[in-house]
Amino acid sequence: MAASTTKKLFGELSFIAGDFTLFVGESLRTLRRLSKRSNLFFKQCEAIGVTSTMVVLMAAGFIGAVMGYQLYTAFHRFGAEALVGGSVGVALFRELAPIMTAIMVSGRAGAAMTAEIATMRVTEQIDALEVMGVNPVEYLVMPRVAAGLVMTPLLGIMFGVAATLAAAGLCSGVLDLSLPMFWAQFRKWVDAEDVLLHCGVKSAVFGLVLTWIACYCGFNAKGGAGSVGRATQTTVVTTFLAVLFCDYILTTLLPYGWAILTLM
Repeated sequence: MAASTTKKLFGELSFIAGDFTLFVGESLRTLRRLSKRSNLFFKQCEAIGVTSTMVVLMAAGFIGAVMGYQLYTAFHRFGAEALVGGSVGVALFRELAPIMTAIMVSGRAGAAMTAEIATMRVTEQIDALEVMGVNPVEYLVMPRVAAGLVMTPLLGIMFGVAATLAAAGLCSGVLDLSLPMFWAQFRKWVDAEDVLLHCGVKSAVFGLVLTWIACYCGFNAKGGAGSVGRATQTTVVTTFLAVLFCDYILTTLLPYGWAILTLM
């Protein structure tokens, strides 16, 4: 009984993985026609990036302040308060900024994408697009994927900058840490590799992942109104796990890629 259940589960997962791969391939093939859908692309850039800016900045301010306080109190026990600036910068731009940005964008824009596309699926609007000769992947998915690729890195870097400013403000304004010392250590430990490679590239990959998952779950919604909620829930949970998995892979591979680029 257990063996048959495991076999069935493995078969379902294999089918989903294959279907998702075909979905990604179809969306990539339509990217060459992005110029024809530029109006939809800019609309999705606003939906994903512009409207998410305030949420990202608020989360960055809270996380940066908490990090600054916690690291200061920990380092103060050993008389190493000067290391706060570098520690905050490295932790934010290498890990927290891209991951938290992806989570915030997924919870806001990703869930909205899934709900919108799933509603179009259950109300047969996607079928109507196909009847009219419009490729639904080109019309619905491709602009969202391209916008996620462009806007998420900008939001990730913005998150890192805002969180660093919040940490510096709290450490110098509330705690007993010199502001020049904070920035001196920050400049010493944070470089272009952290900002562009770790934060920028990770955020771009996370943007692709969350938009592909959101659109795929919306496209495959089946049933009535309840399927919209189930698709949205699946999107949020799957995106969080996929982002953490991709972060593990990218953290392992990115330093070697940067080393290769610097040697070329």
